[in-house]
Amino acid sequence: MLKMKLKNRPYCNELHFFLFAVVLLLLSIYQPFFYIVFGLYLIFIIKKTKYIFPITLLVFGVYFSYSVAELRIKELEPNEYEGFYEIIDVREKEIIIKGDGTKIIIFSNVEGIFPGDKVFAKVRVYRLEEASFAGDFDAKGYYYAQGITNRGRIIQYEVVGSKWSIARLRHTLLKCYEGRLEEKSFAYLKTLFFGISDLDKEVKSAYSLLYLSHLLAISGLHITFLYNILICFYRKCFRIKGEKITLATLGIYVLFIGFPSSCLRAFLFLVLGVWNKKGQLKYTKLDILSISFIGMVLIFPLRAFQNSFILSFIISFVWIFMEDYTQNKKKITKAFLSSLICIFSILPFLINQSNQISFVGILLSFILGYLYGKYIFPFVFLILIFPCSIYENIFKLLDLGLLWLTKYAFPISMPNISIWGCTIYYLIFIYILICLSKNVKKYTLLYIPLFIGAVLSLRLANPYYKVTFIDVGQGDSILIELPHNQGNVLVDSYNGTVEYLTSIGVKKLDCVVLSHFDQDHMGTIKEVIERFKVETLLYSPYENEYKIKDLNVKKKSIKSEDLFQVKEVTFQVLGPIHNLSNSNANSVVLKFNLAGYEFLLTGDMTEDEEKDLILKYGSYLDSDILKVAHHGSTTSSTIDFLNLVSPIYSIISVGENNSYGLPNPEVVERLKRNSSVYMTKDYGNIQIIIKNHMHIRGYRK
Repeated sequence: MLKMKLKNRPYCNELHFFLFAVVLLLLSIYQPFFYIVFGLYLIFIIKKTKYIFPITLLVFGVYFSYSVAELRIKELEPNEYEGFYEIIDVREKEIIIKGDGTKIIIFSNVEGIFPGDKVFAKVRVYRLEEASFAGDFDAKGYYYAQGITNRGRIIQYEVVGSKWSIARLRHTLLKCYEGRLEEKSFAYLKTLFFGISDLDKEVKSAYSLLYLSHLLAISGLHITFLYNILICFYRKCFRIKGEKITLATLGIYVLFIGFPSSCLRAFLFLVLGVWNKKGQLKYTKLDILSISFIGMVLIFPLRAFQNSFILSFIISFVWIFMEDYTQNKKKITKAFLSSLICIFSILPFLINQSNQISFVGILLSFILGYLYGKYIFPFVFLILIFPCSIYENIFKLLDLGLLWLTKYAFPISMPNISIWGCTIYYLIFIYILICLSKNVKKYTLLYIPLFIGAVLSLRLANPYYKVTFIDVGQGDSILIELPHNQGNVLVDSYNGTVEYLTSIGVKKLDCVVLSHFDQDHMGTIKEVIERFKVETLLYSPYENEYKIKDLNVKKKSIKSEDLFQVKEVTFQVLGPIHNLSNSNANSVVLKFNLAGYEFLLTGDMTEDEEKDLILKYGSYLDSDILKVAHHGSTTSSTIDFLNLVSPIYSIISVGENNSYGLPNPEVVERLKRNSSVYMTKDYGNIQIIIKNHMHIRGYRK
């Protein structure tokens, strides 16, 4: 029978047009601007390919699949629920339970329950945390992609039955390995063969800085290695080709570890590739990649927004083109160029992951990646077959070596790259690839360092005053930025402060003001001083200075009538006026003016301090923006004080479902009579931007 020619097969060599259509549709869901690009692209490919019906069907199918997936997710309102639940999975620090169509993740270790168990339980349910700023971890989006709707806490439970499940088998096998292996050996085995990342935080950071994080995901390297091992095993032991049974074995393995995105992509690519070689399919590698992508989006539409999914396909897409570009080069040159271009293909994601770039790390990644694939990964496979404690020192040396190399990686701090920055970067990157393929403009790779330089210079180009009320949960932290990076002032520091400052590229703080010494206002001050260049630390004179004695920074106490200057902005200290009863009552109160707009920051001041301020300053308290005292507690925000301040905007820094029940509803109603109220628990970071006019925006709304 004659084989059909490639060009005569339906859609062959044109499937990538469909792939780009799906990508633009997904981008449109995330960012509505891309609907315009998507519409123009549809007109183009319909004229180009004439496949009106299949394109329409595909677009409808993807959108329908995504809509159904979202509708199936039923988020519960925070409350206590009692009923029957199935234990889906149990890991060291988390448990996933399912009941009434919802999945809940429990971030604790509950003894006595296993995957497959059925329990009657009382569960306290909370909302999953959303990202508070660009680059922040979006727990809600991450877990939604896995069908998990809420986080929770098991108050009490009773096991009423159990059944067999793959997760139970996996849990039993892991427990068996845990009993035979030491800590680091077991952590690497879980990470590399079971897809459960359990390495130390410092070690993960080392992998990230050296651009080796992809080695920790179960991807093409793992699947190809296992395929070759199994093929060799079946041929040597059973004298058979073993392709079908190998693919079946790998399929069971992918199912066993829970279908991680990069692993599933690699498996689908392998299956289609094997069929293609046997003549059962006649598609190019680009066609196969397109089929894999479209299939995964249709089956798991919510995963398409996860970084692991995106990075896996970007690297695979670039790798296909790299084969043509490097085919006439020496083996070592080919491997180096492939490694280099693959890293640059996902560079914006890598920068956003760690907020730094290391050109030394990029160069080292080629050597380390080669050694890892050649020696470390096969060694871990050996542990899988012969588990014992003798391997521990090898993995300790591996971690120590990676941590030592990070000292010489010389990373450059980078701000987060927005979706528009990523769009510009990929236009530059595509242009570079085209130039390389045509052997023209050999110095086009220099455009990437120029792009990096432009990103680093963005803060210098910023013409606005910015005041950001950072969402730190149940605490306070406020960043004041002057135009063109002339100065930065931080008021208080708590969870998430360092991450936010890093994400926007802050390197220096002219001063840090601690309103008072409660943990929720100074919990991360040590990390701030270690991470950034801080000129001066300012604080109330009525605090216990012992709490800051170990901080390596210039210190100065401030009280009522003091002033301090940062460039052209004068900060007036209104309080504390007297030494009152407690730390909250002695909070530093600041007033300052940015381009004609008055700000009043009040820490956790109490009603007693408000009375002091009213008596001393009266109508001078009038301000446009009020940082509401003590997270909206009844201990402050009296009617007399609010009438004098008369703000346009009242900002409450408060954590959702906090144990104090804040903000108090009566205080919120009181504030609404005078102003528009914004809360960090609802909006994430709240930013006020001023040039000629004042604008307020929340990250989430």
